[in-house]
Order: sequence, then structure tokens, then C-alpha cells
Amino acid sequence: MDASEARTATAASLPSITAPSVRWNRPEQSSDLLTVLGTTITDDADLIIALRTLVSLAADAIDGAASCGVTVAVADRTFTAVHSDVRTLIVDSDQYRAGDGPCLHAARTGEVVRVDAIASDLRWPDFAASARRENIYSFLAAPLYSSSTRFGSLNLYGERPSAFDDRDVATATALTGALARALGDYERFDLIRTENAGLRTAMVHRAPIEQAKGMLMAIHRIDADAAFETLIELSQSRNIKIRDLAVDLVTEYSTPHDSTPVTERGRVAKAAVFNHPVNPPDAVSFARPTPKSRR
Repeated sequence: MDASEARTATAASLPSITAPSVRWNRPEQSSDLLTVLGTTITDDADLIIALRTLVSLAADAIDGAASCGVTVAVADRTFTAVHSDVRTLIVDSDQYRAGDGPCLHAARTGEVVRVDAIASDLRWPDFAASARRENIYSFLAAPLYSSSTRFGSLNLYGERPSAFDDRDVATATALTGALARALGDYERFDLIRTENAGLRTAMVHRAPIEQAKGMLMAIHRIDADAAFETLIELSQSRNIKIRDLAVDLVTEYSTPHDSTPVTERGRVAKAAVFNHPVNPPDAVSFARPTPKSRR
């Protein structure tokens, strides 16, 4: 991919959600995983929830995972479906631009990939150099699959040179195996392969709303439910669809602060957010974050 295509491949990614409780390393682990990932997955909405839960569980259970995400690769389309943080999107984008790396290799071959700093330098020197700029030095990628096809990878990024061990591999494969059981014979993958439709389309429609909620949470110091209520109220007061409002806000806040607003509607939406009676907002910067550990 070129740089523009790589950015597009991460643009619709959704954030992970709060990790549900799992009784790890106990006889109940398998049944717990199947329960929290969804006993059966029958549509795209179910799959999106399952992937967001998968990432949250991986981040919670694997100590070395400083950043996590899911890459979906079907037919000729590759994109990030879920991320734990902004750094995941940056590293994924760099990998897509390089055209190869641990996550893409796992998605293409069905092999679990665990590499440290030295091995990644030897196998993918361009991508490894880009990852180091984000303080990422080791990688664990487990393929995602259903009963009929491979469709991506669970990606774990570590800040230490050798962040992952055999137990982490076992945990990652337990997670992907539980997802595979929940997926069963989910037919949508056949449609995605032939029509390039489905999951990404659903995500593209949902992603701006999730991103706008995150911005409102940061600006007003409110929780996710309050942020969504704010979007609803602004949508109703301005007589604009909630997704269109979210797109305007995301576009506007993605523009440098000293730039002319992208659209007049975006300028109005931005002003409405700051004037909305929630909590007085502090100055907020959405600049590229300094890499740091999640723990």
C-alpha cells in the first residue's frame, strides 16, 4: 500500500471495550471465553462486538501487550478492525505501507508469529524501524479463522525486546480458538470474499460515532454514555443525522488548530460541542501521543 491507502486502512477502526471477566487458567476458561465472545455469531454487529471484546481480553490477560489490535484481511482488502490505542493504528499503518510484517504474515499463512527486536530487524527491517519509533520492539500475532477460511490476525505489540513467552502464545491461541468456535460457519466471510462488503461497511458507518464519542469524553471529561447523549442532543438541535454530525466533528478535530475549518458545517458543529452545557472543557490536544506503557 502507499501511505494514503495505509491511512485509509486504519480510518474505520473501532476502539476495544472493557474486558469482561474470564477465569483464566482454570477449567472454566474455555466456556468463559465462548460466553464473552458470543456463543454464536450471526451478523456483522455480533462480529464487531466479538472482535472488540477479543482485543480487550488480550490486552488484559497478556502482560507484555502494550498495544493490541485486529487486522482483517479478506480477498484484496486489509484493514484494522479494532485497536486498543492510537499507537496500534500508527504501527498497523506502517506495516500496511511496508507490505509485510508479523501481523500480515500471520493473516496470510495461518501461522502464529512471535518475534523479538533482533528477529524483526532481520525479517522486516523497514517495518521494525518504524515500530521502534513508537517504542515497540516485539510482536505476537495469532491468525483469526472460521471453519471455512482465515480472515486476519490478533496483533500484540510489546515495548520490551522479548515481551512475549510461550504462555502468552497459549493465551492468544486460546482467544482466537474461542472466536473460531463462536464464528462456526458464519456465512458472511464468503460474501466478503466475493463482494468486498459486510464488516468494513458496518464499521465505516459506526466508526465516526465511536471516534466522536471519544473526543467528547476527552473534551468534557464525561463517560461514554454521556458522550453519546450529547451527540444525540446536538443531532436533534441541529437537525442533522448523528453519523453526519460525528463525521463533521472527527474531520474538524483532525484539522490543525490554526487551519481554516474544513467545512462551515464542521465549524458550527465544533462550536456547538464547546458551547454544549456539560462540563467546562479544558484545552485538549489531539496530537500524536508519546508512546507509553498501558501499565
